[in-house]
Amino acid sequence: MVRRRINRVKRIYTRARGRLSGSNIIQNPIMIGVITGAANNVINGRPPIDVSSIQRRITQPNAKNPLIYLLLGHFLHNKPLMGIGAFLIVDPPVLEGVGGMSDEEIEALSKENERSEEENKKICIH
Repeated sequence: MVRRRINRVKRIYTRARGRLSGSNIIQNPIMIGVITGAANNVINGRPPIDVSSIQRRITQPNAKNPLIYLLLGHFLHNKPLMGIGAFLIVDPPVLEGVGGMSDEEIEALSKENERSEEENKKICIH
């Protein structure tokens, strides 16, 4: 009877230790990439995980798709490459100029510039 109780306590302890220790999270390259990407976003003043941005970048069939790195790391059994892919999925790249923007973003930017020019014309009376 005592032995049964001891074994039961051991099972409960090992299950709790496995779930609460966090060792599985630290060893998982995908989780490390996601955590570092979210931390980088917070440091730069952006939301930690922007789901709409992730959906837009993942569904584009071009060479800038971050799933390429993640899947390449998975198939080559390369954990650092999987971590880099997860980081790129969560952390959007910094857009330099109009070249990296989508059509909707370019239209919104041009409309915003037109509005600011109209406001400047209304304010400046000579």
